[in-house]
Amino acid sequence: MKPNSKHINRSLGHLLESNAFSKSPVNKELLRYLVQVSLRGENPKEYQIAAEVFGRKIGEEKETNVRAYMLNLRKKLHEYYEGEGRGDELIFELPKGDYQIRFRYSVQRIIRKKAFAASPWLLMLSLALVVAAFLLVRYSSSAHTRIGLWKPFLTDKHPVLLVLGDHYFFRSRIATGKIATVRDNEINSDVEFDQFLSLNPTAEMEKSELTYVNNQAPIGLFHIMKILGGGPDIKMDYSSRLRMDEFRGHHAIFVGSFKTLRMLAPAIEKMGLKYDIGNSLLEYRTADSIFRFDNRNDGYLNYEYAGLIRFITKDGRNVLFLLCDNDIGNIALVRYLTDPSRIKPLEKIMETGQMQNFKGIFEVKGQYRTDFEIRLIRLDPLPENAAEIWP
Repeated sequence: MKPNSKHINRSLGHLLESNAFSKSPVNKELLRYLVQVSLRGENPKEYQIAAEVFGRKIGEEKETNVRAYMLNLRKKLHEYYEGEGRGDELIFELPKGDYQIRFRYSVQRIIRKKAFAASPWLLMLSLALVVAAFLLVRYSSSAHTRIGLWKPFLTDKHPVLLVLGDHYFFRSRIATGKIATVRDNEINSDVEFDQFLSLNPTAEMEKSELTYVNNQAPIGLFHIMKILGGGPDIKMDYSSRLRMDEFRGHHAIFVGSFKTLRMLAPAIEKMGLKYDIGNSLLEYRTADSIFRFDNRNDGYLNYEYAGLIRFITKDGRNVLFLLCDNDIGNIALVRYLTDPSRIKPLEKIMETGQMQNFKGIFEVKGQYRTDFEIRLIRLDPLPENAAEIWP
């Protein structure tokens, strides 16, 4: 598919307003010029660039300057596509030794965007499946547990708020020229949407009320509800619909990706877990160290690092977070936490009473959505005042 001039000019506008170019007038002017002459099918010479962009007469020294400007422009384009433009479908390339911009669509990025472009029916179906799983187990016979981690949630003292992390969607124009419901990993809340739009005012985007959950949500819900059964008073909701004050007076269980935390993200960061979505990098902080776990995988096996946070508030409410990047992380983690034989090492630590408020990292080996192995690789106490940031 050959890019049209309208799409090229729209992408040029995004480029020029990006952080990589906004503070560099020379690169902005040079890129604007090269795009326009390239659209006309011209390949300018150095003397033309020197005269038409910089207003200089050609000479040996000026030729060297033009080459230096071109080298810097290539670096800026690389910086942009490695950062802000990571999700762009249309790529501007400036080959070495050539002064004509080449425009190409990234097939990989288009496929990824189309995979996230969803119709309202698909989104509603995902929610219907979650609700069906909830009702199926909620009103089946209660399976009381011997697992200490879950016992506090079975008491009648506090109701349980079960939160499923749902993904943020918005409406935007895609490569085909149509307006579609899409998802971008870099935009996960209304706040991030507004920030992006303020930096890219020409972007054709609007907010949407639609939402979506991954496979981990219904699978996690199924296993947790098998444990909780019909015992306690349970309310289920999505992270996009909640306010922080709705957690008051409730036990809380969150199952979802780091991308779906929304207003809960600051609380999780204060407890020492921060996720760099763009680089698939989990930062795990302890009192005296920082550990980083890379979720990017290229080989046969995927290595997913899933996070677990558990703490008890001063009034006795239990809060549990199951966090991951890809589906296999939480699918493996929820199975581990609901299996009496597999959770024994963690249970022994809890039984000593020395670590009631803790965070942990699990390494999951798998392929696609299938987990093959899970092991606990770190378990650390939370700061003593961790529960104070919770409503």
